Amino acid sequence: MWRRVQPSVWYDFNVRVFERSGVPREDAEQAAAVRLESALRQGAGLDAFSIMRLRNTVRRLQSGGINPAPQISVVREHDRFALLDGDNGLGAVTGTRAMRRCLAMAAGHGAAFVGVRNSTTLGMMAYYAMLALPHHVIGFAATNTELKIGLPPWGGMTPALGNNPFAIAIPAGTQPAIVLDMSVIATQPQGSEAGSTSSRAPLGSGFMARPVIGEHKGYGLALVLEILTGVLTGAGFGRAHAPEQLEAPDARYDLGHLFGVLDPTVFMPLEHFSTRMEQLCREMAETERAPGVDRIVLPGELEHERRRERLEMGIPVQDNAPAALQEFCTGLDLEAPMLG
Repeated sequence: MWRRVQPSVWYDFNVRVFERSGVPREDAEQAAAVRLESALRQGAGLDAFSIMRLRNTVRRLQSGGINPAPQISVVREHDRFALLDGDNGLGAVTGTRAMRRCLAMAAGHGAAFVGVRNSTTLGMMAYYAMLALPHHVIGFAATNTELKIGLPPWGGMTPALGNNPFAIAIPAGTQPAIVLDMSVIATQPQGSEAGSTSSRAPLGSGFMARPVIGEHKGYGLALVLEILTGVLTGAGFGRAHAPEQLEAPDARYDLGHLFGVLDPTVFMPLEHFSTRMEQLCREMAETERAPGVDRIVLPGELEHERRRERLEMGIPVQDNAPAALQEFCTGLDLEAPMLG
């Protein structure tokens, strides 16, 4: 039986980690909220990979690769569009502020877009898109990434594009929201380090990435996302994010993001949209199933159920996590969180 950690315990621990690394309390709470949501929704729960990512973030905070107390500024703003400079701060902080600004700009106008440059890794993309759901609007979030897991152009050999994840969250009336959260590179466990419970290839594993969608079409999608998040925002793009450019702990990633909001009431009353969404969800779920398929699920449905269960039962802790967590805590002189 898996060990578990209570969500509040994991959240409080992450707040302490970020504060110990020089992040102001409010920003530490925001960064912890993103990490908690990821642990609640994603399949692995708490594993050695997630500890490694946290350790790398702390290392960069301590070395100057991430600004613990950024002064996020508006580069330009016009009507329902804005461009922010993240001042090399935590992506979770910059991304949340950008999406909230986007929601405020869209209110009463139907749509808005906010771009970000000079930022760092966002983490789980669905978090930002889902900020739109309490407002009954559609949320969009996208980012480019460093090339630790990189995609060559179609027909090429040298990685030149990141896995460039994006997320779209769509309210669905009385049904769970449709939440598509995906990257454009297909990854799978590589060797014994990945473990049987993780779907994420270890950074630096050296495998050749492949598009998750239709070969040349997947490359095209990755390129378009690189344009929208990197070129359009004035952030770094392409080979500027190659590992040899960013391997030092104090290297500045200069990632770019794009956030969008669309209000369905621009096109029809919310009640009408919700009814149509509910009908579509039912049609998908009731479609005749292929042999061996027990259930048809919609994007975000499994994550919704997983989150509900983990809020009640706790977040599962993989066998490879406790040792990695203890080593990490020892290095920071922090007490490790209680694992049930």
